[in-house]
Amino acid sequence: METPSRISIDALIDTQSIGGYRLAVFALAVMLAMLDGIDNVTLGLAAPALSAELGIARSELASVFTATLVGLTVGAFALGYAGDRWGRRPCTIACVALFGAFTLAVPFAQDINHLIVFRALAGVGIGGLLPNICALVAEFAPSRHRQTGVLVVSGGIAAGAMLGGVLSAMLEPAFGWRALFFVAGGATLVALIATWLGLPESVRFLLARRGDEERVAALLRRIAPQAPLPPDARFTMADLGGRVSLGRLFGDGLAATTILLWVSYATVLAVMYLLFQWLPTLARDFGFSQQQAIFAATAFNLGGMLGSVLLGPLAARWGTYRVATVNFLLIAPFVFAIAHSSGSSTLLLSGAFAAGWTVMGGLGLVNALAAESYPTAVRATGIGWASGIGRLGSAFSPSLIGLLLAAGWTARDVLELPIAPAVVMALAVIGIGRMRRKRLPAAAAGFAAA
Repeated sequence: METPSRISIDALIDTQSIGGYRLAVFALAVMLAMLDGIDNVTLGLAAPALSAELGIARSELASVFTATLVGLTVGAFALGYAGDRWGRRPCTIACVALFGAFTLAVPFAQDINHLIVFRALAGVGIGGLLPNICALVAEFAPSRHRQTGVLVVSGGIAAGAMLGGVLSAMLEPAFGWRALFFVAGGATLVALIATWLGLPESVRFLLARRGDEERVAALLRRIAPQAPLPPDARFTMADLGGRVSLGRLFGDGLAATTILLWVSYATVLAVMYLLFQWLPTLARDFGFSQQQAIFAATAFNLGGMLGSVLLGPLAARWGTYRVATVNFLLIAPFVFAIAHSSGSSTLLLSGAFAAGWTVMGGLGLVNALAAESYPTAVRATGIGWASGIGRLGSAFSPSLIGLLLAAGWTARDVLELPIAPAVVMALAVIGIGRMRRKRLPAAAAGFAAA
């Protein structure tokens, strides 16, 4: 009797050229991330006109933003875990449907209670999307391009936030605030159709969780049409199998890595929210015009988008941990430059661009670190919980800044705050790198023994 051919999924995915099929999957993931970014900024952009028309005090809108945050956190926790249990594809579809439908519902809100419900449910979809598409891209990408793939997806969020600003400037003056939600929600539901038709399941998930070798073979033929796959082929991979549970994030030598990733997410998101939400206001305190303040916010987003794209090849060449460590240390001089930019628009804009590169690009690096750190069985859970804990940890950042300003802190004082978190991020990343280097020999020995 002939022995069935044993084929390593890892080797096949890594050695074959990316090809049109995988590029299409990556492009779809980036498009979804862009829609995520657009939806993230719609409420903030529409808030003044929305509150005036519906008779909602701006102070009361804080409860709507809080509801969105709660939804984001719940989605990251619950739908990240669901992605590992039931698959990246169905959970991504559910996420897109949720945030598309409830973004489209916002124009029909009659009072603040409607807004709270709609934004909380949209937030659940937004929060669950990133862990699943990052896990999917990481599992489809060759190891040499994994960092780039995850970073480009993360950059899609920054690109979407920029596009949301452009759409707001074009649509709101002519058609009112509702048009922004109609376009954002409608485009997301159109993308839902493309996701349903075009998004595959992760080939690694199919083997690790379901042992579905027939679907694995069909997908591998699309990923690598030139590779010979015998009809009797059987497949294996390095991190095959394992149950899905939150406890696994703290087992198998992952406890320290998980805690350090949570710290990294919380600090980078806190800094990002500080600059994203307060930079225009603080720029005005320096005496810059409203237009210059808007340009600074745009430069921050542009830097984030380009940093997310270009840091990927650097991470692939020199290692995600090394690049992330240097990147986070560079946050300190760049925010210092913004803090001392009074009277110099050039320093403000260049500092904002560089800070966006290091902060928003740094978030992409942390996503890549999480995708590299966890095995297939708990990858989406790991990314989702790190993202959720990070959102919770950074949730009080905007309110804290408001309290500090009320207590007499100057704009310069506030803008120098990220220097300390930048050092914490760099130290956390160094720790993650050391933990990974310790685990790799043990994992290789375990696989060889198997």
